[in-house]
Amino acid sequence: MVRLFRWVRRLLVPSVLGLVEEREAGARLRVERLRSEAARLAGALGEAEAELSRLVIARETLREVLSAGPGERGGAVAIGPAGTGADGGIRVFVPVREPGMGLTALPGIYRQLARALEASSEPLQAGELTRLLGLEATASAVEGVRGKAKRLVVRGRAVQAGRGRFASASVLAVAA
Repeated sequence: MVRLFRWVRRLLVPSVLGLVEEREAGARLRVERLRSEAARLAGALGEAEAELSRLVIARETLREVLSAGPGERGGAVAIGPAGTGADGGIRVFVPVREPGMGLTALPGIYRQLARALEASSEPLQAGELTRLLGLEATASAVEGVRGKAKRLVVRGRAVQAGRGRFASASVLAVAA
């Protein structure tokens, strides 16, 4: 009879160890699901934070630009959209010349070009300017320098003296 009782107990009452093992397996599954969900949410959170950061910077920059007067901005005129253009070239801002504004307000190559024009007592052609800047006088380099010199003319930094010749606006103003 005792044997029959033990046998029935084994069949009807699962072992405590078996119950714990079943619960442990269920808990492992929940942990794995939650970990994968947490990883997905962490990625989504990172993307959302990056977007928020870009929008905050854009709003702050826009407020600065809209609240500043023309003198505070240096009269900057975009020669194209800032950043990388469709042709892969970098777009820069070349400020319009204002009284008391030095060459340091100009971006690198434009500053070098303006200095070369100021150093010359005569108007220079684009090819001459290209060589003065230390560039190889290929057709594309000469055309690039010619385009930059024309931008300096539009911004009041240089003048076009005759066909294809450029001079510094400050040198000609002093000579006149």
